[in-house]
Amino acid sequence: MPVEDPCKRYYLPLLGNPSDDIELQRKYKTAFGSACYVAADANATFNCFYEEKQLKVKKNGEDGKACADAKMIAEIFGAAPYSKNDKCVKDSGTDDYSLQVGPDPAIKIHIKLGDAPLQTPLVEVDGVPVEVNGPYRNLTEPQKLGPGNDFYCPSGQVNEKGEPLNQREWILEVNRKAHKGEIHSDLAGFTYPCGVDENCKPKTCTEPLVLKAPADKTTSPNDPVAAQVHHVVRRKDKRLCPWGTNSNKNAAVISGKLNRHLTNNPPSEDEVDQINKVLPYTP
Repeated sequence: MPVEDPCKRYYLPLLGNPSDDIELQRKYKTAFGSACYVAADANATFNCFYEEKQLKVKKNGEDGKACADAKMIAEIFGAAPYSKNDKCVKDSGTDDYSLQVGPDPAIKIHIKLGDAPLQTPLVEVDGVPVEVNGPYRNLTEPQKLGPGNDFYCPSGQVNEKGEPLNQREWILEVNRKAHKGEIHSDLAGFTYPCGVDENCKPKTCTEPLVLKAPADKTTSPNDPVAAQVHHVVRRKDKRLCPWGTNSNKNAAVISGKLNRHLTNNPPSEDEVDQINKVLPYTP
């Protein structure tokens, strides 16, 4: 899906000061999930952002997620609960929405459209914000480096034939040389849920060590064990706004199957912890 530049999203008027009150911040994140995040700015501001489709009332009459979350703000903060009888309505002549939260029609909150700031790339591991510092951290960074960029930028390197390599190709080549011609997963042994078995019980998959070369003629693009270069901090966040960069330290070589699973989820503590423990490759 296309991403706006800048990324426009609706934000809720939270009560309290969750940017400084970490306990309140955690309460909002627990209640509202990935809609809420700390921005990558000097003040580490915290807010909750939504797409417009999350404001609209559903066909069955239920509130969209943004409106349902907005009604919970007072309770999460510890104030008198908001009314839950009204729906979000679009303010006339603007792109903003409002929600009546009290018995008087004048008692309302406004859900305004604005520029969603870049989400911090730091991931909490054991309660501490940690930077992703993967095994390709010693590789020279590409000239075009930025949030949302893929790994197809020129690397400034060439192969044995003198042909230019893009980032993805160079990362795979570095991995291959480090393992005597094989491509190894940087998350080998990582376990993750992958559907259900024949008895409808939750199934767990384990990332293999050796992966197939993506350029191999016998390898299908959708082969579950074909090597892919993965953004540990995802290219886009849950709001489909630009997020993870194409920095080499944000790269990991993993299987296509695991990549498809991880792409739909924010980076977990286990993923970041394991990636950061992989020794750096020598360019």
